[in-house]
Amino acid sequence: MLKKLFRNILVQYSFLTLVIIVVLSILLGTTLSRKITDHLIHSHINLYPKIINLIISRDARTSEFLTDFQSYANRSDIAGLFSEILNFGNIFRVKVWDVNGTILWSDRYEAIGKNFKTNPHFQTALGGQVNYEISKPEEPENFSEKNKKSILEIYIPVINDGKVIGVFEIYEADQELYERISRNMRIVWLLVFAFGGLLYCCQFWIFYRAYRLQQRTYSELSESHDVTIFALAYQAELRDLETGRHLDRTAAYVRILAEELKRHPDFRAYLSREYIRDLVKSAPLHDIGKTGVPDAILRKPGPLTDDEFAEMMKHCELGARILKKAEKKLSVRSFLTIAIQLTMSHHEKWNGKGYPFGLKGNEIPLSGRIMALADVYDALRSERVYKESFPHEKCISIIKKERGEHFDPAVVDAFLKQEKVFRKISEELQD
Repeated sequence: MLKKLFRNILVQYSFLTLVIIVVLSILLGTTLSRKITDHLIHSHINLYPKIINLIISRDARTSEFLTDFQSYANRSDIAGLFSEILNFGNIFRVKVWDVNGTILWSDRYEAIGKNFKTNPHFQTALGGQVNYEISKPEEPENFSEKNKKSILEIYIPVINDGKVIGVFEIYEADQELYERISRNMRIVWLLVFAFGGLLYCCQFWIFYRAYRLQQRTYSELSESHDVTIFALAYQAELRDLETGRHLDRTAAYVRILAEELKRHPDFRAYLSREYIRDLVKSAPLHDIGKTGVPDAILRKPGPLTDDEFAEMMKHCELGARILKKAEKKLSVRSFLTIAIQLTMSHHEKWNGKGYPFGLKGNEIPLSGRIMALADVYDALRSERVYKESFPHEKCISIIKKERGEHFDPAVVDAFLKQEKVFRKISEELQD
């Protein structure tokens, strides 16, 4: 069911467009969220590098401490200097790194002396660029700050005479900033998906209108096409003193037989939906070659002589020739391929005693084998100037007797399973 649904071009387009728009919306939303977050945070932290530079320019001891930590004596004094940073805003932790990645000072005593030179944010700051990360209190490094929702870690390079001599790492917990970021991100995602939804609806509406127009045009062309086929076939039937109901009935019988045979494992792969559609469309053309048979033979009320029957047998080849000429005018594959097979072979017999070529068994195209039974059943059930209509039960008896002789056994078995449907069609579509 799902596979059949996805054959529909409208479903394919809708699904593909939806996937593309969702993916693009996620990418756009992610990009905008990052840009807005970066903008808000950078606007917020621009003050901190100025504070650090002010401290360094005010007291030369900072540079001495960072460049010559081992020989620096007044560490308690410098600690007081760094502690001043904790008085600014929502800063609650400070770390001072040397260029080798070792923490020289921190308000957390246990962090001093540890080396984290592989820290990517430290390496970025070592290159002279202020950067940051937002971390959670659940992380091992920040577990002591578990009362804080989010922590902003800012890495600020310390520059002296154009050279980076160390890095300050500042921890800040500004809940108002995070709420503003969160609020802006919600707005961004809402707008992105609203725009994506609107774009999807507009594209779907445009495609749906085009699809409906195409379907309507196709339906009109297909209907005109089918009517033209029927008119050509009906012309041959009129010359044979038969009515268009014969065409309707035989097409219906062909459909019933094909659908039943599709359940058989030997025919399931061959009888596709497209094949059955083309087969049913071809059925009315099975006797189109009768247009080339003289009226004296075609409309004769009694039995035909041997010479007359030989002339009548030519209608299979005449019909195929007509359809082949039509097929040559086409640049694409059409149902005419099946129609040619059916027209040429619907008078062949399973035992090889049919015409025009005396084909036997599976040498006969399946379309011809199906058409043969449908045509004979309708001929048996129809009244003609030279015969009465046979009861449905007698038709069944005749067809059973011809199983493996005139008809393909599998086609006869399909008929027997659907014989009640055949009877119903023959009664509803009487001449």
